[in-house]
Amino acid sequence: MNFITSKEKLFLALNETNKVIPIRTTLPILGCVLIKAEQEKLTLTSTDLEQTIVARLESKNIKTGEVAVPCGKLLEIVSALPNTGEINVLVKEDFEIEINSSKGIYKIIGKDPSEYPETPKVNKQQQISLQGQELLDIINSTLYAVSKDDLKPALCGIYFNIKEKTITAVSTDGHRLVKIEKETNQTNEEGSIIIPGKFFSVLKNNIKVNKELEINLSENHISIEDEQQTTITRIIKESFPDFNSVIPETLEKKATTNTEEFVAAIKRVSIFSNKTTKQIIVNFTTNEITISTEDKETRSSAKEHIPCEYEGEGLTVAYNSQYIKEVLQNINNSKVDMFFSGPLTAAVFKPHTEKEGTKNTSLLMPLRTQQ
Repeated sequence: MNFITSKEKLFLALNETNKVIPIRTTLPILGCVLIKAEQEKLTLTSTDLEQTIVARLESKNIKTGEVAVPCGKLLEIVSALPNTGEINVLVKEDFEIEINSSKGIYKIIGKDPSEYPETPKVNKQQQISLQGQELLDIINSTLYAVSKDDLKPALCGIYFNIKEKTITAVSTDGHRLVKIEKETNQTNEEGSIIIPGKFFSVLKNNIKVNKELEINLSENHISIEDEQQTTITRIIKESFPDFNSVIPETLEKKATTNTEEFVAAIKRVSIFSNKTTKQIIVNFTTNEITISTEDKETRSSAKEHIPCEYEGEGLTVAYNSQYIKEVLQNINNSKVDMFFSGPLTAAVFKPHTEKEGTKNTSLLMPLRTQQ
């Protein structure tokens, strides 16, 4: 096997495929990227057995073939080479890889490509069509609330419910819940699916906002494909919690304030909070919010006041500062409306003005006050 390609194209492809290379694995072959040269095309494949990335780039293939190469080592070598000029890669029969550049010759040992896992085939049983910007809006609004607890696999993904021209996306980690309802211009077949959060973490920086995307679904996998790359993931086959039953329909207390001011005050006050609980106290009184915290271990405290629109009996609620900050940062509006019924029940956060065709509802559970 022998191919010639540019440093820039190879670096970009390796940088993408490296995103799903597992840090720790019992299968050493998963630390490799599978490189296949055929005709005038080079294909790089990486997988952690859940997510798979297939990157494509142009090359001059002198001799076709394939080899598995340690991805981290190859990426390190290629990134250190000068940006100009071509890279000539020669793979010998014993999988010794010789990398030739204008600066020198470098050798590493690859692995037998037959050991590499087979790339999942996604038979297009269903398609979801979305504008790139629509999908990016959904990802940015929901990804932060996806759980990282592997013992609750359903919560490790974003739930999609498709109904003709409406897509509802929901994520929750048990402490907060985000529900996005988005009207689309495309008509899609009805259905529901849970897509792993990691898939969207890998994908989001490559989404072209002005292009229409097609998400292809099969029984166990989904894929998104463009000219340069195919990204595949295994579907989470679990039951998603009944989220509609936990979102209160009516809450009698309402506060409205400037989102940016609220976030900035929380950031400053939370510096003085307990590092374990991250607890802050939010007190609502007529036209004012007081954010405070006290850490008895370090004898530190902080308090700030910001204006708000609020009428009625005062309310004091304790929150994890990180959780409420992330909810507010993803409201995507200059003002936020907050709805409450009491200090120990979930609060609902909504943008003061909704983007046309979009409904954004966030739910946040309070903390029990740490005395």
